[in-house]
Amino acid sequence: MISFFRNLKSDVLKLRRQPLLLVQLLVPLLGIAIFLAYYSFTPYSPISKVDGYLQILAVVLPTMIGVVCSIAVEQESVAGNYQQLLISPVKLLPFLSKLTLLLILGFGSVLLASGGFGAGYIYLMRESPYGLKFYVLAACILFMSSVFLYIMHFFISLRFGKGASIGLGIMESLLSALLLTGLGDHNWIFIPSAWAARFITIWAQYSASSVDAIPEAIQLDSGIRYCLVGTLAIMVLLGLWICRWEGHNSSE
Repeated sequence: MISFFRNLKSDVLKLRRQPLLLVQLLVPLLGIAIFLAYYSFTPYSPISKVDGYLQILAVVLPTMIGVVCSIAVEQESVAGNYQQLLISPVKLLPFLSKLTLLLILGFGSVLLASGGFGAGYIYLMRESPYGLKFYVLAACILFMSSVFLYIMHFFISLRFGKGASIGLGIMESLLSALLLTGLGDHNWIFIPSAWAARFITIWAQYSASSVDAIPEAIQLDSGIRYCLVGTLAIMVLLGLWICRWEGHNSSE
């Protein structure tokens, strides 16, 4: 455990030499400013505005995850061809600490994007139909349903390089938007990039309604099971792969 926190502290210090933290801060703030400015003169209902913002946030997440994972991994490649990750006596620890840092920063970024928008909508525009707690819970839903993508893009960045991670993230965002339509009915539970968008849509639709139970046709329970099992499975598979990985990727 001490070794893990030493690795985590080292990764935190490395943030000063890469734009990772800046990206995680500026992109949400820019998004909040754009949407609050846009919503200040649009005629849509307050509930529709919140739903639309959260759906767009969920759709953009895969691309952001692809970018930040590639930045973090590329820094290790440039610094010494991953040697700082590979020389640890316990091989998994430096990888686990870097992935943990990515998840912490990711949660902070999503919380800023959702909570910051909620605070602006509540206290500046005074139009929000929900309290700040709603936006915090929305951030938790978005993040938890995206952990699978963080692990997958961490692996892709290590194995195939920066371009593959970013390219796949863009494709996942497009697919996520597509699966919000009727094309995603009965299929979204099998596609990780659709989980965040679907979960947040269901949450926004039913959290403030008087419906006692969510219809089974929406497949919420199945989606949660697939998300949990898929995330645990990819964590195990990543650990097994790292134990055998020697630091080479397809771009070398």
